[in-house]
Amino acid sequence: MLFQSEEELVENIEQMYGPVYVQLTMGIQDKRIDQVKAKAEIRVKPVKAKAFVEVLVEELESDYIYAEQGESIYSSFGIDERIGIYEEVLTTIPYTVLIENENWKKEINAYVTEEQLKGALEKLVNDYQFTDPSGKYRFRKICSIQELSMVSE
Repeated sequence: MLFQSEEELVENIEQMYGPVYVQLTMGIQDKRIDQVKAKAEIRVKPVKAKAFVEVLVEELESDYIYAEQGESIYSSFGIDERIGIYEEVLTTIPYTVLIENENWKKEINAYVTEEQLKGALEKLVNDYQFTDPSGKYRFRKICSIQELSMVSE
């Protein structure tokens, strides 16, 4: 299908690209924490007012993470939470790139493949700010995505 207008693109893009669900296993650089499992929902969504399509993380939630205080450079900070990232835009693609372009799917697919998502989600979880159990302090941890797989829900 070739999009001839903005209206056609807006009307059809979300139907053609339903949500993409991924499961991930993350490593958090902290010897007190083992691997952490998480699930994410990725969406391709047109934003009519701004004339672009967003590729966004609708929701990314991890299993519960618990690390006791001590035995780390962050010894004063314990972790007692789960990672929760919502409505975070990974990239935007202008309508002009997609309308009347026979290869428009390649433009979108470049951002929703396993390899691309792995890199984008890794950056996102590295930017995530943990809080200590008191809620007073915020800090980041180096995170890596060790496994990522697409699943159907």
